[in-house]
Parts: sequence; C-alpha cells; structure tokens
Amino acid sequence: MRLISWCSLSLPYLRVLHACHTRTLPLGHLCSVKQGTSPHYSSLQPTQAPKFFDDLSPFNITHFASGRRNLEIVVGIIYDLEGVTYVGDPSPWASWTDASTMLQLFYPKDSINPAQRPQGGSEFYAAPLDLRNAHNVTLVYSILFPSDFEWVKGGKLPGLYGGHTRCSGGDDAFECFSTRLMWRADGDGELYLYAPKDRQTASLCNAPPLSICDTTFGLSIARGSFQFARGSWTHLRQTVVLNTPGVQDGGFLLEVDGNPVIDRADVLYRDAREYPAPEDPDYPPTPSQPSQPEDGGGTFFGGHDEEFATPKDQFVWFKDFAIYINS
Repeated sequence: MRLISWCSLSLPYLRVLHACHTRTLPLGHLCSVKQGTSPHYSSLQPTQAPKFFDDLSPFNITHFASGRRNLEIVVGIIYDLEGVTYVGDPSPWASWTDASTMLQLFYPKDSINPAQRPQGGSEFYAAPLDLRNAHNVTLVYSILFPSDFEWVKGGKLPGLYGGHTRCSGGDDAFECFSTRLMWRADGDGELYLYAPKDRQTASLCNAPPLSICDTTFGLSIARGSFQFARGSWTHLRQTVVLNTPGVQDGGFLLEVDGNPVIDRADVLYRDAREYPAPEDPDYPPTPSQPSQPEDGGGTFFGGHDEEFATPKDQFVWFKDFAIYINS
C-alpha cells in the first residue's frame, strides 16, 4: 500500500512515493501534519513549495477528480480577506516579505461534497515524487479560515492515503487507508481515518476527547484535540508511519502550530494479506498490496446530508505545502 497525500478539501491527491528523495513543489501540500514524541519521526529535507508560482505543474497532477473551477491560485497578503489578487505576474509582490502564493478554495452556498450539486471544494491526484518505497512520510501545509467562516457541522481537509484511490465515501478500507483531517462544529479538529474498522485497537477508538469508530464512513479520532482558528493561519504537520502488515503498530503524529495534539503508535493501516491491484483506467495504478504512502488533496463541506451544507458562499486559503520522506 502506497502512502499518498490527499487534498480532500476537494483539493488534490498528491503521491509521496520514494524514500530519501525530494522535489520542490509550488505549494507545499495539503495534508496537515504535525509530529509529536513518537520514535517514528526523523527529519530529512522536504519538498517545499516556492514562495511564488502561477500554475499547478510542479504537482504533476494525474487526475482532477472534482472542483477544478473552485480552485484558484492567488498571490498577496490576507488580512480579513484584504490584499488578495488573482495571480498574473507575481513580480510586483516579490518585495513584500510577507506576501506569498496561495490556493484559494471556493465552497458555494448549499454545497456539501463533490458528489452533490452545487459542487463545493476541489480534489485531485498528483505524482510529484515516487513514493513506492516510502514507509514514513510527513505532509505539511497551512490553512486560513476567514474571521466570518461558518463551520456548520464539518468539512474535509487534505491528508495522506495508501492503496487504491477514492478511499472514502464509505469504502470498507480493506485495500486502502487515508488520514485526512476534518473541521467539526465550532472549529474542533480531528483525524478522519479510513482504515480497516474492525482491526483498530480499543485505545485508538477511545482516544480523547472523543473518538467514534462505530460508523458507516470514516473513523473520527481525537475530535476536539485541537481547534482551527478563524482569521489567522493554522499550521499543520502530519506524519504517517506504515504498520508492520497485520500488526497494530502504525504511527500517526499530528502537530498544530508546532504542538503535538495526536500521537499514536497503534494504528493498523494494512493487513497481512495481499490485495489485487484495482482496475480503473481513470486513476493512476497502485501496487498489489496497500503499503506505501501517497498524497491526496481535497476539501469540502460534509458529510453527506444537507445539515452539513454551507449556508453561504465561503472561501478558504492554503499555503506552505511541503512533503518529507523520512524513510
């Protein structure tokens, strides 16, 4: 199973595939990652986003799953939505030390998820690095919710995934995993985990303040362990360490603004058995066993019911993307 980076903000899916190899990205990436005290973290040079860019070419996008029109590249400074302009020639901003290029994500009123109309957020798969041999990967990015952002009941944010694509939407996760983040009501944050539901430890499913594993969809882990800010940047750093096949010893570390908030060493991402490779010509091929991590990006409101829908047009911004292959 490959470790992959997923921007499920209805953002991109970014593959992280090769140990001890780096490449510059235009954005960093969209999978909040923070590391704690577990022994599984080691720091290598990251694939960092340049300060200014004008397209998504460094991501090497292989498939834009949804929401292409909801994603814009902007450059400037955000202070309560002021000072942002659509990117053209970024050179006038180059002398502004606090200006940078950002991804602007749009969630139209009444949008819930990419399968519904209107379509909110954006999702894509990309392959900027070869992660097929990666075992330990870190994804970093920053996110800004405006000061008047309405959380409603929650929404998805980028993370890492392994195995076949589309490890979401109620997938049984026997042949894949994903580690997206979510915001919930009042800005509460959590790990929104897709992994074999009946193979997780009781300790993980009871991680404080609140965890819910008895669900049709993803596992809600450590809900409320951190809060997303409104009106200022939240810096996220997520590290995934693959488990020994069939053993509950996988690592997940999330740091928010430099503070470890979730630090687990008991996750089962992959079972001991082998899996057939999925046959889907619309998505990039995956190996026969769900092992290596990759990167996928996406963001949207939801949930699948109307109670998650945004009551108005809303925007969110992302920057400072980076990916580390630790081993």
